[in-house]
Amino acid sequence: MKPRRWQDHIVFIIGLWLIVSPWTFGAYGSDSLPAGVPAWNFFLCGLIVAALGGAAYASYDFWEEWVDILLGGWLVAAPWVLQFTEHALFTWNALITGLLLIVLAVWVLLTRDATKSSERD
Repeated sequence: MKPRRWQDHIVFIIGLWLIVSPWTFGAYGSDSLPAGVPAWNFFLCGLIVAALGGAAYASYDFWEEWVDILLGGWLVAAPWVLQFTEHALFTWNALITGLLLIVLAVWVLLTRDATKSSERD
């Protein structure tokens, strides 16, 4: 049995946070759906990140880490691309979660060679 990567658990939690963050920051409409481009960005990115984190529990492929890096990069760039830098909470949320995703994914990719060699022994 292959060992689980603790980073995948953190990625899943980040995904859950991104899903609920529009409601946490009060960015929802009268129908309780996310309101505004930043809120929908967090919600949709969170769905993808949580799905990737959950998929990583069952599979041990490393393509999920590359997608996490891309999503993390998108989250870091999103405040400027989607022009919501005037909302400090949204901007910091995007920067912190994006950087965390990148760091965790790179960590897994850098340590995968060590994991592969220990599995062969």
